[in-house]
Amino acid sequence: MIDWTASPFEFENWAVIGLGGIPNKVQVGDMGIDGRIFPVGTKPYDATSKKGDTASMFAGDWFPIQVKQMDKVGRPDIYQFEAVMTREERQRGFFVAFGFSSDAERECAAFHKKTGRIIKLITVQEILDEQHVQKM
Repeated sequence: MIDWTASPFEFENWAVIGLGGIPNKVQVGDMGIDGRIFPVGTKPYDATSKKGDTASMFAGDWFPIQVKQMDKVGRPDIYQFEAVMTREERQRGFFVAFGFSSDAERECAAFHKKTGRIIKLITVQEILDEQHVQKM
């Protein structure tokens, strides 16, 4: 059984890893990004990568993950994540919570219509059921 009352950072790490992402090493001051998903075949840039390496060629190709340990994420939380995506110039992002309000869902649709950017809303239950793979 999963203890949902554990530290918020443990929950964030569980959710990010459950999506196939890499959690942030810094938990405080993460600028609204709890983790990153790198497309298949790419890996994060590291100090050992050399210029011209295939691995480093796509180092800038990643998707932000935001995790909230909340029953229902609302529009204000989505709006903040939109600002993160805009600042980081990301075209797709993932937002994980136990549930989402209809206002949050409408805000994601409006953001997509206005900018072409996509925020995928994923519930904890979908991660547990591994249904999130279909949404990616």
